[in-house]
Amino acid sequence: MFEPNSTIGWSIGRLHSTARDLLAFIRSPVIGARATRQDDRAVDVAWLFLLNCLIILAIATILFPMMMIFGVEMSSDMSDLFKRPVGQIMLFVVVIGPILEELMFRIWISGTPRLLIGFLGLIAWLGGSLILNHFGLIGSGQIAAIILIAIISIAVLVGLIRFWKSSVPNFYIRIFPFVFWGQALLFGFVHIFNYAGDNPVALLPFILPQLVGGLIWGYARIRYGWWSNIVMHMAYNLIATSGLLYVLLTQPNIS
Repeated sequence: MFEPNSTIGWSIGRLHSTARDLLAFIRSPVIGARATRQDDRAVDVAWLFLLNCLIILAIATILFPMMMIFGVEMSSDMSDLFKRPVGQIMLFVVVIGPILEELMFRIWISGTPRLLIGFLGLIAWLGGSLILNHFGLIGSGQIAAIILIAIISIAVLVGLIRFWKSSVPNFYIRIFPFVFWGQALLFGFVHIFNYAGDNPVALLPFILPQLVGGLIWGYARIRYGWWSNIVMHMAYNLIATSGLLYVLLTQPNIS
């Protein structure tokens, strides 16, 4: 339909090769699938992001009518967030949110011991805090919380010193496909709380965009480095909220 040497034909070919590489990785995730060309990484990431947007656009054409038909609404927390001033929305949704989520879900999946240690320290702190909070041991001046932070900090510091230059462990290479799919599934599932409703199963179709994002951004993390998934996540959130931001800018009385 389009000549291969034409601009459109070349663009379609580039998208096709990007999609082919992405699908190959998703079918068989491997820890060492880094891009060999250093100078073209930004261009490759741009094409991957374009593919990301096209996939989400196709999904949205189905999900948006479903949301209207079934009356799916945002949770009260999300509604309150989007009632804030535009600058705060930009800060939380486009900058802080993506950085924190990528630190939590994908920065560490490269398997570098120093990143795994930092991630495990974060998980230990979150889990320990929940346990202490359950027993009412967290509060101002609570010695238990101070001890928890001290123990985790010392353990992380010792681990970083010991394993700073270590290579990816063999056991992690073997379990990496489960890690890759696990982070994407968990990332998608936590976004179910963006919606109001008492039946999480009924809301599962509406987290498909986040699941796709988890897969694509995880692939970007491994292939192009830590910066790529953060930039893509930020850009995606900016585009996803652009309609709302436009309404807030043109009709300030809504906020």
